[in-house]
Amino acid sequence: MEIVIDKSALQDVLKKAISATEKKSALPILSNFLLEAKEDKLIVQGTDLEVHVSVSVFAQVEQEGTACVNAKKLNDIARLLPSEKVHIKLEDNTLKIKSGKTKYSLPTTASEDFPQMYPFPEENAFIISGAHLQNAINKTLYAASKEESRYALQGALFKTKDGNLIDVVATDGHRLALYTIEKTGAGEISIVVPQKALNELKKLLTGMEDVEVAATSQYVFYRTKEWILMSRLLEGAFPDYTQVIPNEFTIEVILNKKELTEAVKRVSAVVEGDAKPIRFTLKEGILELRSFSKEYGEAIDELEIEYTGEDFVIGFNARYIIEAVDAIDEDRFFMKFTNPNAQTLIQPLENENYKAIVMPMDIPA
Repeated sequence: MEIVIDKSALQDVLKKAISATEKKSALPILSNFLLEAKEDKLIVQGTDLEVHVSVSVFAQVEQEGTACVNAKKLNDIARLLPSEKVHIKLEDNTLKIKSGKTKYSLPTTASEDFPQMYPFPEENAFIISGAHLQNAINKTLYAASKEESRYALQGALFKTKDGNLIDVVATDGHRLALYTIEKTGAGEISIVVPQKALNELKKLLTGMEDVEVAATSQYVFYRTKEWILMSRLLEGAFPDYTQVIPNEFTIEVILNKKELTEAVKRVSAVVEGDAKPIRFTLKEGILELRSFSKEYGEAIDELEIEYTGEDFVIGFNARYIIEAVDAIDEDRFFMKFTNPNAQTLIQPLENENYKAIVMPMDIPA
């Protein structure tokens, strides 16, 4: 293989593929990139066997071919190159890189040993907006489980419904986030995509592209003109999220996003640890927030709200409230309650695509 490529284009394509590689693996091949010069493109692949990324960029191809080279070393070198034009050539199992007066000679590995990406399953593909996919990931993934024992919850569910919609759902059992997006095409899915794959997608998406999506029984594929991401699916039963979202509520209040998040942060500052208990008390015209710590004392704050019912007290983990509200793009949102022992719904005033559920926390009086 032999190509001439712009330095910035090389840096960009390597940056997109590097995090899919495995830096410390029992299989040394997984710490490599597979480079392919084909037609007028350089195609770079990286994989850890769970996630496989293939990214292409324009290059002047003098000779087609492949090379398998250490990913970290090539990425490090690309960032340091002095000239805008980079000449890359494979000679006798050595990858020669020339930029300005700087030259490198890197050892390569047999390209045929690099794991192959499976073909894209065209027959059940559909299309979604890259901007909507970005939103779905950003507004749900915070709720995915971080516990290794809850394997099926360590990602997000993608499930088609009503023909042209997809619910993207993440939950850790204590809270749940749901974002609904539209699709074009007949393909249907009900799959759980791992967090790593979704984080890789976030790096690849610009928000300007359309994304083709398809799945087999074991893998999901996301494809654009510039890149393909293939990921192994998570196995196991994902809970029926439709049963978690209440249909009726006894109390409904409208809150200001900035006012509430700042007040929750102020009040929870007296509590150490991951679980930051905070008590919400609805009184006439007021939402009172209170946190208490034996070691650091008590904090109380009040927000003016429109509420005229009886006093209502419910406890939460403050971090769960902040993360659920942070995902809202609007200035104001609904907080809907049924009773102190049941889940609470957080939802924007206008955008019905996003819903967050937070389970209550028992806080001693």
